[in-house]
Amino acid sequence: MSLAKRVSITGFMAALTCILTSMFQLYIYETHGYFNFGEIGVYVSAILFGPIVGAFAGGLGSAMADMILGYFWYAPGTLIIKGLEGFVVGLVYSLLNRLRFKRNFIGLFSSSIITIIIFSSLLHVGLNYYSGLSEFSYGIPVIGYGTVNIGIPSMFWIFSSILLLIIFIYIYVKVDLRYLYMALSCLIGGSIMILGYFLYEFYVLSYGWAALVEVPFNFMQMLIGLIVSSIICVGIGRRGIMVGG
Repeated sequence: MSLAKRVSITGFMAALTCILTSMFQLYIYETHGYFNFGEIGVYVSAILFGPIVGAFAGGLGSAMADMILGYFWYAPGTLIIKGLEGFVVGLVYSLLNRLRFKRNFIGLFSSSIITIIIFSSLLHVGLNYYSGLSEFSYGIPVIGYGTVNIGIPSMFWIFSSILLLIIFIYIYVKVDLRYLYMALSCLIGGSIMILGYFLYEFYVLSYGWAALVEVPFNFMQMLIGLIVSSIICVGIGRRGIMVGG
């Protein structure tokens, strides 16, 4: 890939990450942060285009969103945390993809266990932190934002978790083990993001142990980013475009 093309792709993915981060937020009172869909852009950038694009798209795109939305005190930390997250996701995926693990019993068993862990976590966090009435902000930068109250029933998380569990086990077992590598890469990079924001809020913003409140919200960000980015990359792969770092 030429330098000009890489710069163009990086700029586009940074803008996409900024839009995904900005277009939908759930405010978190204890830490003055917000839940968002930015991880989708970070993970897609890293998986499709590698660690360098993932780092710049994740760090710059997410930090720009913080500035646009008025969360400027988060921007310095976001630049580093999301940049590192994108780099690690791209790097780990590239390394796993080169190893070319064989499709054997151990690989299939491991993929099934990891999938069960991911979606049981989705069910647990959804039921305990996202059920009931919540206030969300939505919109597009520059155009404007609105607010809506949404009541999410517990059964939504139960049915969606079971459905997605079945779909992803099928993908990992029947389609291609590279999609398991995507999940592992996002889990590792997402864990860095969760820990990074906890440390930033605890020590830099001096929120103390209130920073723990945001951990499950960031965990859900990671899970949604993992699920949606995997679906996007599966769709791209099925159209004959090879996915790789």
